[in-house]
Formats: sequence, structure tokens, C-alpha cells
Amino acid sequence: MRIRVDSLVILGGLALVATGAGTAAAEDSPDTKVDATTGEEVAPVEDPAQKVEFGLGVRIRNVRGPSAMVELFVENAAGGSSNLGLGVELTRRKGNSELQLGIEFEHITPKAGVWIARGDSVPQDEADYILDPENTDGNVKLGWLTAEFTYFHHVPLTKQIALRFGGGLGIGIVTGELQRIDVVCASTATNDNPEPGCVPDRFQGGAVSEGNPVAYDLPPVFPVINAIAGVQFRPIENVTVNLEGGLRTFLFFGLSSSYFF
Repeated sequence: MRIRVDSLVILGGLALVATGAGTAAAEDSPDTKVDATTGEEVAPVEDPAQKVEFGLGVRIRNVRGPSAMVELFVENAAGGSSNLGLGVELTRRKGNSELQLGIEFEHITPKAGVWIARGDSVPQDEADYILDPENTDGNVKLGWLTAEFTYFHHVPLTKQIALRFGGGLGIGIVTGELQRIDVVCASTATNDNPEPGCVPDRFQGGAVSEGNPVAYDLPPVFPVINAIAGVQFRPIENVTVNLEGGLRTFLFFGLSSSYFF
């Protein structure tokens, strides 16, 4: 009997030690907190920097192709373009970082007039006279529907204001078409002064039109390259308002707003 009693005492002592160690571990656990007044366990406070939120938003942008930028690729441009773009955004936010999927549509309307290809010289070479959509059958306008992923980082200035910059990639699906008339310019036309010598005779110019209007053979898909900078405002906890600009294949500036869940 003595051996059995000693064994029970030893086993009981080991059980008490194990129980005490478990209690101490629970009390020392950083994830377990006890209210000093009630003695009840309190759920740990979530670190805002680790919280993941999802937002749904809208955007409005002015998309521009300045003539100086366009003339990097052609000898002469009739002018730049300026169009309104509308889109929606789905954003994943964690701390000061955001990953955004944006879908947007806008028309791309080059200015109607004389365009001369890079390396050509009039009147020796032909020129293109791009038509205003109103002068085409069906008033067809060139545009694109884009989808792109963009990563943003934010540098907080105050609780409500942060600097915002990022970049990304996507694709743009071309819609509509862009029509032109091929013309043989008058002898008085030059690259620096193509009008009225390269304006088709049907528009009271001095050029000879070659056939009916034709559409440019454009690729069905173009790449979208994003480089964006701006300022983010947070008027209330779950709402952001972004004033931003940059490069989205074309230059742009605009406004967007999202609500986070």
C-alpha cells in the first residue's frame, strides 16, 4: 500500500504543477487580457495597420493628348485631344497600401484636320485628313474600355490627408473607329503650313481627295500603363476622396471616391 500511496502523491503533484503551468501560460499570453474591474477576459484590440478593408468607388477623369505629345510620333498633328472618362473602382486596403482594379471608358477624339506621318514631307507625300465624327456615316467615335490593376502607397500628413502615388498595368479594348481621307496636297503646302493646301476640296481646301473616307486599321487591344500621384482625403472613416493625375497611356487628371466596408 505504501508504494501505491507514494505513486498517487507523485502523480497528484505532477498534475497540480501542470495545471499551474497552464494557468500561468494563459495569464501570460499576450492575446488574453483581463478587465481589472470585472475580472472577465477582454478580446484583443485589432491593429489598424493589419485591418483589411474593401472599397467600391467611382471616378471621373479628363483624359488628354496634348499636341506636343502627339507630335513625338507624327510629323504634323492638327491638334491634341481632350475627353471625359468615367469608371468604377474595386479597392483592397491594408494600412497605407491599396490594390485597385479599375474599369473605365472614354472616347478618344483626335482633332479633325491635316495629319502628316513621321518622315513624310508634303506636297511630295500624301497626307491624311482626319474627319470629325460628325462628318462620318453614323457619327462613329473612337474610344476604349480599359481594365487595369494599380498599386498605391500612401504617406499620411494628418489623420485625414495623405500623399498618394502608385503604378500599374492593364489593357484597353478599342471601340468605334477613326476615319480619314487620303489627300494629295497642293504645291503651296508645307509640313509647317499644311492648310489649306492639304485640306480636301470638299471642305473648300486646295487638296485633291483620293477616294471615299476609310477607317484606320487599329489594333483591337492597347496596353494601359499607369503612373499616378495625388492627394487622398478621408472626410469620414469609411470614405476616401482622391484628387490625382498622371499617365494612363494618355495624360489625365481627375477625381475619385470610394466607400470602404
